[in-house]
Amino acid sequence: MAQVRGSCESFCPDGEAKMRIREKLLHYFELNNGQKNKPGVLVKEFTRSAADVKMPLPKEMRTEAALTKTVEYLLKDIILDTRKPYNVAYDFIFDRLRAVRREIVIQMYHASQKICLLEPIVMFLAYSRYRLCEEPIDKFDPKICNQHLQECLTGVLCCYEELEDMESSREPTIRELERRCFIESLYQLFNLGSPESFTRALTLPDYVRRDATFKLCFGICLAFQQGNLYRVLMGVPQLPHILSAVAAAKLQAIRRSLLQIFTHAYNNKQLTVPVPYLLRLLLFDGPIGLQDQCRHYNISLTADRNAVQFNKTDFNHNAEVFTPQHERFVESKLKRIYIPEVLLLKKFN
Repeated sequence: MAQVRGSCESFCPDGEAKMRIREKLLHYFELNNGQKNKPGVLVKEFTRSAADVKMPLPKEMRTEAALTKTVEYLLKDIILDTRKPYNVAYDFIFDRLRAVRREIVIQMYHASQKICLLEPIVMFLAYSRYRLCEEPIDKFDPKICNQHLQECLTGVLCCYEELEDMESSREPTIRELERRCFIESLYQLFNLGSPESFTRALTLPDYVRRDATFKLCFGICLAFQQGNLYRVLMGVPQLPHILSAVAAAKLQAIRRSLLQIFTHAYNNKQLTVPVPYLLRLLLFDGPIGLQDQCRHYNISLTADRNAVQFNKTDFNHNAEVFTPQHERFVESKLKRIYIPEVLLLKKFN
């Protein structure tokens, strides 16, 4: 197949822009200050490939520079736009970034080009996965988000390996090394408990394995593999912003596992476990969260509600794991950062 190179320097090719303006197919974020039928900044939308559709012309595809500017615009201007709820901004950005990914494939970019465009997309999906975790399914589908996050992560990791195998490739810059260490850390946490990701961690270059953030993430993954959930829970709050958000999605399952372990370890009517200890261990903000879990899994509290009494025969094994929720320690980290700076991997801690 002949390689096609885009020549469009704008966010949206002229042909598509004119058609969508004419047919009144503009998204809210493409209207001028939200005014109906007044075009603002248009961004090329995602369209599925079809067998009877011809290869796009160069003028219908964007240059690498235009794609980079598009990603930056979406993750700077749109993500901070508060005129609509975040799930609306997410849907818009998600669709437009899919269009970027499609052009990467069509134009057959090489590894170094793909990395620069895919890394911010990985960060956006990881951040959105946490921020929208409490939304109902009609506003946010976590399975679709997880699927695309895994696809993008896999694509980036393949690019890293491809560049390593190229003898003629230049030495990566310090910033590129930092970006890789962060993405590799994110991959480990997103796939916590996966044998494939754990095996990968053991074969990574020395500079990645020596990175402080990666060592922390790998330590958490190792503790999880060993069944040491205490170390996992003590390590998660130490993670930086987006990584702690990724790990937070695993917390509810870890809490359930630990409570189940306690039903065997403290299976005695004379033994109780103090609530303050469980709150610290399970990373709960307050007693309400713990009380909800106890009620859900049929675990008894003492009359004064200051301690928990575990009984292995009472534990409700059929109860579903709680869905992920916003965690205070993650929220406090996210409030201290400038989101576009982090999503574009210009700041790591």
